[in-house]
Amino acid sequence: MSSSRKRSHEEGKVPAKNKKPKEDAVIQLHYGLYNQGATCYLNSVLQVLFMTPELHDRLHSQSPITDQELGEVFKKIKVEKCGTENITGSLGIKNVHQQRDAAECLELILHKVSPNASEVFQGQLTYMTQCSKGHIINEETNPFWTLPLSLRNTHDATYNVERGFERTFETKSYSGDNMVYCNECEKKTEATSGCDMDTFPQILVLLLKRFEFDFNTMSDIKSDCCVDVPYTLQKKDKKYSLYGMVNHYGSLRGGHYTATLLSNEDNTWYEFNDDAVNKVEEQPFAKTGTYSSSSAYLLVYRESLKDEGKDQRGRIHDDKENRHVSQDQDRQIQINWTDTNNVEIVMEDDLPNPKTQEVEEDRFFGIKRNHIYIALGAISIASIVIVISVVLATTLKT
Repeated sequence: MSSSRKRSHEEGKVPAKNKKPKEDAVIQLHYGLYNQGATCYLNSVLQVLFMTPELHDRLHSQSPITDQELGEVFKKIKVEKCGTENITGSLGIKNVHQQRDAAECLELILHKVSPNASEVFQGQLTYMTQCSKGHIINEETNPFWTLPLSLRNTHDATYNVERGFERTFETKSYSGDNMVYCNECEKKTEATSGCDMDTFPQILVLLLKRFEFDFNTMSDIKSDCCVDVPYTLQKKDKKYSLYGMVNHYGSLRGGHYTATLLSNEDNTWYEFNDDAVNKVEEQPFAKTGTYSSSSAYLLVYRESLKDEGKDQRGRIHDDKENRHVSQDQDRQIQINWTDTNNVEIVMEDDLPNPKTQEVEEDRFFGIKRNHIYIALGAISIASIVIVISVVLATTLKT
């Protein structure tokens, strides 16, 4: 039974006089997308993009056509379920009953939209090989939208995504029979090679390579191994937080895609299964910093703000510091009228603290006394200068 039919059936049991006003009804935060046949791969990717507001403002309303269609879909699913017929046309998808790959669909969309929009997902990797003497044998920089992580040799075992991500940037050594020819050394030499992220994307997408070609059987296979997904990833000074997963269930021929996404509205994880949207019963990361899954295929991370993840004490300390700075910047001048002819100007910070007025009283009046001492000193110096001037003038006349 569909959720809409179930809801209507339950409402029919409630007497009209007991019905709650519309304003008290539960507000539905998210809506699904209708499946045209086998377009679950597209629906899952579109829901990920909908949950990526960094992309929305970069879409051009005029061109290209994919930007317009994406904007229309995002506008509709804010208020109701909708179809995807127009966007499949703009993407060139003619057979909606043919199963496709979600990762390829994401890259197809990013290729079709305006460069300004796809830039949110784009990073750059630099690959370098150099000999033992430091000569650069090979260096190239390539852009990427998805970063693939191989699950090879991890069948029936748990794969740690964080370690797999770190291994991508490990340095490899070449020696013995594996030495590399160096043009500057003019011979084969020991060498090292490595990969580094030259440009960090705002949205980092990890592709868990569950589908690979097996040379033993000479056929494509799918890995259903369980993976430990971390909530946060760190690379140099960049920190990323997970907010989306595209899942694949079933085999290569008869699989199904869904999306598990963290809502920006209520900070709750939802399962998007075509037109059905439900809260995840056991919220990921509620108890630990990792989430185990045998279906996760695409992992979508957002670059975290520098001050995210602070503990409560750190936030309180920052609040105090901010208040202190604010008070320093916004200090007001208070005028104390001591008599009708003299005005004393005192900065607000110099005023006594009402809670410790007895302790601060001496300091406060000490400041007043210092003002008087300084004034008397200034008068004395002025008198001396006048006397000297008179003496010099008299001498010159004589």
